[in-house]
Amino acid sequence: MATKKAVELLKAGDIDGFNKWVKERRKKGKSAVDLDDKDLSGLKLRAVDLRDAHLNGANLRKCDLKGANLHAARLRQADLRGCDLRDADLSDADLRKAKLKKATLKHAKVEGTRGLK
Repeated sequence: MATKKAVELLKAGDIDGFNKWVKERRKKGKSAVDLDDKDLSGLKLRAVDLRDAHLNGANLRKCDLKGANLHAARLRQADLRGCDLRDADLSDADLRKAKLKKATLKHAKVEGTRGLK
């Protein structure tokens, strides 16, 4: 149910609503948002709060993730080709086997990130 709500908010472009929803989940001690294997390609997700999110195998191709918080996110085998990740926080994220061709990482925080060469 939570995954469905998350996908609906993101696909509707309601980033503020999504961020508020995530904040409320955290206050209640709920687990990280599970978006493993979801198709979110082409979405404008600027400044989205995806800290600790599970995005393994997710299709994020050509997403606008400028300024997104992806701290400690699990992005194994995620498709991030052509993503705008400028100014994003990818610190401690797991990007092993993620597809990053033509992704823009200018000024992104990458300390502790696994999977970047």
